[in-house]
This record gives sequence, structure tokens and C-alpha cells, in this order.
Amino acid sequence: MNQLVRNRATGATTPSASRRAATEMVLSTMALAETKRMARAHSAAVHSLAIDNVEHRYMLSAGADISIQLYDLNSFEQTPTCARQVAPTSQIAANAASTHTSLISSIAWYPLDKGMFTTSSFDHTLRVWDAQSMAEACQFDLDSRVLSHCMSVTGEHALIAATNESAYIRLCDLRSGSSAQTLLAHHSGSMAAAWSPKQPFVLASGGIDGALCMWDIRRADSQLCSFGHSADSKAGPSESSNNSSSAIGGSIGSVLFTGDGDRVISMASSGKVSVWNTASPENPLVECQLDAPKRGKVPSGARQMALTTATTRRTADYEMLFCPSGDNSIAAIDIAKGKQVISLDSHFAPVLCTTWRPEHLELYSGGADGNVLVWCPPAAEELSEDQKKIRQDTWSDSDNAEEHT
Repeated sequence: MNQLVRNRATGATTPSASRRAATEMVLSTMALAETKRMARAHSAAVHSLAIDNVEHRYMLSAGADISIQLYDLNSFEQTPTCARQVAPTSQIAANAASTHTSLISSIAWYPLDKGMFTTSSFDHTLRVWDAQSMAEACQFDLDSRVLSHCMSVTGEHALIAATNESAYIRLCDLRSGSSAQTLLAHHSGSMAAAWSPKQPFVLASGGIDGALCMWDIRRADSQLCSFGHSADSKAGPSESSNNSSSAIGGSIGSVLFTGDGDRVISMASSGKVSVWNTASPENPLVECQLDAPKRGKVPSGARQMALTTATTRRTADYEMLFCPSGDNSIAAIDIAKGKQVISLDSHFAPVLCTTWRPEHLELYSGGADGNVLVWCPPAAEELSEDQKKIRQDTWSDSDNAEEHT
């Protein structure tokens, strides 16, 4: 850090490079939070987490126990260890009259306000909920297991893209309450999709067949490109998957756009993470191969990645990707260099989802162990006097135990 300050003072590095290096240094120290923890609210695997886009204060969680939990991340109670524990402020119980009947695969806030959220499930439905009353507003029956869904952050339309085990991606219109359009995308089914934050009608999708495609839903010939092929290539799903699955690394379990909308990030079942330029889809900009899972059964299906945003004050000019590694850990990747920076490990079973809380330097993760954990840089935590005393007492007890042995 001292060298970084000296370089900036002497003009050896630009302001942008200095900010990027400082942010990288801070984020590379990410660890399990000491001063904040999440109360255990799920009895089975947590498959999806979502933080609202308006205040970055309210978080939703859902998974295999079919309950939905709503947390106020600024509301907490002290525990005997003086950690701040965040418990759900409301929920939709698994035995509620109106709820899903099978595993909830994904959950998402309505991008423009925090009054509504959506869920998708293996019970073949996509449901819309009122966040105030925690009651169902409407539902779409999609005739096959829904693996994930997403909404555009631009607000230009009210379409929800739902991926499922069929060859089609279904576009459901919140305004009309009906399925508005279908895309013949991946013959083996699609697991992940993401809307561009820059072009409202552009959608990227990843398939079980290993193909990563980009679409403009306004066009009759909606496929714009298949990543790993030339920009002019119009290979159909069955044709593109033959070459893409080997190049990309297997079925695509997660897809997201970077904040500027110019790049797409994909994660394959093999653990290969690729960053693609939307203007030149032939070859990835960078790739990173995650280490083989050390333990735990590798989960099949979609896995939710989280990306720090380069436009916020606290992470300006730097983007770090947090993705489930396939085992009990989370890989933190510098997407500019294609390099794994750190590995976060505290879950007792495979990690299934992550989400980033902008401006707070907090990462939340959900796992097959049913736990939701909080991660942050130690420098971002402030220990109270009671916490400092407990830590000192713990160290003293450890020292005494060593002396007696």
C-alpha cells in the first residue's frame, strides 16, 4: 500500500490505475464477516439470492425447501458473541396456501422498485409476488421445469426471460400476464440467461448443449451470434453446440453481462469462466479455469455468479467476479486478467449462489448446506468494544491452553 501511495504521489501511475490497484488490494482480503451473520432460515439448499436494485438493503432467498425469506440487511440484533445477526423480517412458508410445490430455482427483484419480486420453480411455474403483503399476484405456467429467469434493468419493457428444459426460452409479459414470445434457443434446454444493461432488447443465453448465444428479440431472425463462432455465423442451436461445448467447456450454468453491457461472462460445467466481447464473439477476451472441486458433490444445474460493479464509488475501475467453484468454496476472479485472486471457503456443502451488495463491500452466498453467509474485507468491519474484548479473551484462553500443554 505504501508503494501504491508513493507511485500515485510521484505520478508514476494514473489516478485510474491507482484506484484499480487499491480496490484489488482491498477485495483480495475478502473473508467471512466477523461482525455480521445471517440467521439460518432454510432447512435445505439455498439456490438463489437477490438484493434490491433501489436501496441495496433488502435481500430475498429461496431454494429446495420452497420457502421464501425476506431480510432487511440494515436490521439486526446482537448475539452473545456480539455479532450482528440478521433474521428474516417476513417469509412465505413452505406450507403456505399459495406457494411453489417444488424446488425454487431462482428469485429476482423487479428492477425498478422493491414492491415486487419474481420466482421460478421446478413445478413448471413462474410467479410474481407483492413484496409488501408477500402474496402471489400472478403466475405463468410454462409446461416444463423452469431453471432460471431474469428481467431487464433498463425498464424499457416488462418481459421476463425464463429458461427451461425445453428447446425454447419463454418471454413472459408482466403487463399482459401472458407468454408473449418464444425463442428457439437450445435444443437440449437452456439453463441461464441475462438481459443487456445497454441494449434493452438484447438477451444472452447459455444452453445445456454448451452453446452461448445472443439474441435481439425484436427481429424475426432473432439470433445475433453464437459465441465461439464468427460474427456472421448463423449456426442454429444444434450446429453451434457441437463446436461450442468443447470450446466453452460444457453446459453453461451461468451467464451475465458486465455493467457496461459490452462483455458477457459465462461459466461452464467444467469450471471454465470466459469473458466475451459482444462486438467480436469469435474468441474470448480472457479465460480462467477453476481448480477441480476438492470435495463435495459437484451440483448440476444453474449456479448464480456475482460481479462487483466498476461504476460504484467503492469499487471504481475494478471488476471482480465471485462464482461457485463446484465445491464448498467461492472463486474470486479478476476478469480483466483472467486470474483467480482468492478462494473463499466456509460452507459445509457446495456453494450454489452468490450476490454482491454494491457500496457496502459485502458478498452473500447460499449453499447446499442451507446456510447464507456474509463475506467482506476485514478493513470494512468495525469491531465494537465488546467484540474487541471477546476477541482478546479468546486469544488469552488459547494462550493459556498452550501453556498448560
